Amino acid sequence: MKEFMMIFVGGDYETKDMSPQDFQERLQRWNAWIEELKKEDLYLEGRALKNAATRIKGNDHLVTNGPFVETNELITGYFIVKARDLEHATSLTDKYPDYDLDGKVEIREIQMF
Repeated sequence: MKEFMMIFVGGDYETKDMSPQDFQERLQRWNAWIEELKKEDLYLEGRALKNAATRIKGNDHLVTNGPFVETNELITGYFIVKARDLEHATSLTDKYPDYDLDGKVEIREIQMF
C-alpha cells in the first residue's frame, strides 16, 4: 500500500452561518467517515487547520500573518491514508462531508525516500 495525503480545501466552517446543531451533524459525518476508513485500516492520521496562518517568505524571511485575502482556496485540514493507488485513494473521498459547502479534496501521493 502507498500513502496519500488528502488536502481539504474550502468548506470553511468559520465563515459559514451554521447552527450548533448543523455543526454537530457535520462533525458526526466526519467521524463516521474516519471510523469507516479506520475499520478498513486505511486511516493513518488527520487534523483540521485554523484559518490564521503565518507565512515566511524569501531570504529576508519576511513574516506575514493571515488569514490571507488572496487565499481564495483555504486549506482547512488533511488526512493521511493508505491506498493501493491513486484511483483507490480517489474512491476513498466519496464520503467527504464538505462537498456541499464547495469543499474540494486534493490528493497527493507521499514521496518516500
